[in-house]
Amino acid sequence: MVVAAVYFVVAVGAAVMFGRSLDRQLQGPRLRAAWAEGLTAEARCISLRTEEVQSPEGGPVLYTHPTLEFRTGDGRTVSFEERRSRLTPAKGDFVTVHYSAANPKEATTRAPSFGMRHARTVITGVGMVFAAISAVVIAVVA
Repeated sequence: MVVAAVYFVVAVGAAVMFGRSLDRQLQGPRLRAAWAEGLTAEARCISLRTEEVQSPEGGPVLYTHPTLEFRTGDGRTVSFEERRSRLTPAKGDFVTVHYSAANPKEATTRAPSFGMRHARTVITGVGMVFAAISAVVIAVVA
């Protein structure tokens, strides 16, 4: 029984740490901050930067990062490079961006989705359920 309890505590801790790590890697805090206030603006693509990286198989992969410019509600002009989006507008195209008034440079073109808003909670919850089931199995078997 003690082994099952120790396992449960360690597994829950690992699930929480993994959920936080994944959330940071997916830029969850930045995206939730941009979506929280519900502020949007039309941004114009002012330039494109292409980056070539090596794929795990060794071949080249090209990523295009648009630089977008928009005006905030209080009239400030803000430009930022969108790095984590599948969006590839042409130079001069307009797209909708989500931003926070406190930090408009952290704007994003990514629309709020359930998965991105709750990724940390879902991953942590699934890990905790797995930990509970495993701990019960260990307690019954041991």
